[in-house]
Parts: sequence; C-alpha cells; structure tokens
Amino acid sequence: MDKADDNRRFVALWEELQTSHGLIRAGFGHLQEIDGGNDFYHLPHLLLASGIEKFMKCYIMLVEYARTGSYPGVRRMKGFGHNLVKILDTVCDKYYDVNTSPILAAELAFLKKDRTLRDCVQILSDFGEQGRYYNLNVVAGERLPPIDPKTEWLKLENRVEDIAPYLEEQSAQLHESYPRVNAKLISVLERMVRAIALQFTLGRDAKDGSLIKQLSPVYMDFIRVAHERIGTVDYRRSVEILRRDRHKWIRRSERRVLKSKWPSRVLHRRDFGDEWPFRVDRVIVQRKPSFFYLVYIDGYMFALNGAARSRFNLPHPFEAGEAILGKSIGPFIDIAQSL
Repeated sequence: MDKADDNRRFVALWEELQTSHGLIRAGFGHLQEIDGGNDFYHLPHLLLASGIEKFMKCYIMLVEYARTGSYPGVRRMKGFGHNLVKILDTVCDKYYDVNTSPILAAELAFLKKDRTLRDCVQILSDFGEQGRYYNLNVVAGERLPPIDPKTEWLKLENRVEDIAPYLEEQSAQLHESYPRVNAKLISVLERMVRAIALQFTLGRDAKDGSLIKQLSPVYMDFIRVAHERIGTVDYRRSVEILRRDRHKWIRRSERRVLKSKWPSRVLHRRDFGDEWPFRVDRVIVQRKPSFFYLVYIDGYMFALNGAARSRFNLPHPFEAGEAILGKSIGPFIDIAQSL
C-alpha cells in the first residue's frame, strides 16, 4: 500500500467515524423527543442502527490495522452484513482488549452481559437487516414478514417501566414516563459507545502515533462522559438551537429575585438527593399571582408550568436542557404553589 493510498484510506476512515458519531448523537436526540404526542420511532432506529454499525466496523478496521499492518478486506467486512449482534460479539471476543484496566474489564462485562443492552442491539440489528421494510413487505404479501422493530421496542420500553397506569391520565406522570424510559434505554447504548470509544485511548492497540489514537478526538465527548452522567446528556437538536439564543433569555440577580415582592425560596441539590432534576446545585423557585410558577437557574428565568410559559414567553427547563430528562419537576411546582 503506497503512501497516497494509505492517506486516502485514513481520510475515508476519519470521515466514516465522523458520520457514525453524528448519526449516533442524532439518534439519541430523536429518541429523547419521543413522547405521548410523537411515536416516530423509525427515525431514531434508522439513525442508531446505521451509526452504531459504522462505528463498530471502523473500530474493527482500526484494530486490525494496528495488529497486522493492513485493513480487513471487502469480503470480510461485507460478511458482517447489518447484523449488529454479530458485530458486537466480534468486537467483544476478538478486538476488545482490557489491557489490565479494571475500567475496561468492567465495560467488557457490560457489553457481554447486560440484558437491556443486548435487547436494544438485537432490535436495532433486526431493523437494519430487514425491519426497515417491514410495512412494505406486509403490503407485498410476504407470508412471514420479519419482526416489527417498533412493536419490539415498545415491548422493551414496557419491560423497563410499565406506562399503562398513566395512559388514561392527562397528568405530568404520563409526560415524564416517556423521557424516563428513554433515558434508561439511551444510557445502555451510550455506555456501549463509550466502552468501545475508550479503546481508542486506553486499549493496548492505542499506542502513541497509532491511527486509532489519532482518531480518538472524534469520540472524545463519549470518552469523557463520567459514569454518573451516563443517561443524562441532552442530545436534542432543539436544545442546541434554543441555547443559541441564550443571550435573549431573561436574567435576574439573586439579590433582585429574593428582594422582590413575590414569594421565593432557594433550593439545594443536597436536600433532594438523586431526585434533583436540575444541572446546577442551587435554584430559586418563585410564585407570581394567578398561579405563575418560575424557577431561576444560574440567574436565568424559566417557567415551571404552562401558565407561566404562556404569560411570560419563557422556555421550560426541559426545553432548554437545564433539567435532566426523566427527572420530575413536580415537587418544585408544589413548592412554588405553597409559597
């Protein structure tokens, strides 16, 4: 392989890794937008199935090159097809090196044994192989159509948490159950991506100067996700767009808020433990007349309820990514109401 060809392949790998990274993040973002009014699972499934497949295949090619000095051939890579389960098993059995690291050993055990992860990968694998055309196959009269990935995903969601008790309610419980379930499913896929990405920096093949080490910056955001933050990262594109207008958000000093005529109260993470929903350690809740409930986060004003959102044209903490999807703000509405 001459130098020009080697450079061309390196650029192609870099671009494929970048594509996989974008697809995975977009897939997580669209899955986070699923709720009672949006059940378009096809898009996140399409994005995740494609992104995860590309990522794992890139990883296999990089490790193969590090170990042998050449990339696996076309026939070998095509032999995987779109079978994500087969690709993941190959990664675990042949290409994942714990390198005496307890962290990597724990991640490998997770990749092999976590039941929820395995269920997620199986559904995405079925989607990639044949489920993308499930409805067309039914229309075409196929006698034994493949599984419907959406139906299987809904079954998986119900195994994580039964939302049936909330379906007849028009309450916050129903709206909070979807992000809570999605957060749990995203967390296992996110950890899978991080586990493989850690090989780019901690694996035995990630020597200084190696291609895999050179390409590690592409997935550095996943590599750096602390264990306690798994499942809490907000990937929604709508949040990114809203944050661009942060300079337009209303901001008040703490002194001004607490000295206003409206009843207010300072709240701290330490008093709520794991149920704390905000991304900062301290907020102020406030009640204005006619049931307008507000929360100040880093001095920025957000609406806690629909009335305040409409009256003051304020974003909701979840919309702005200032609260963690799957956590409840119900207790803070209650506190504001009691002021």
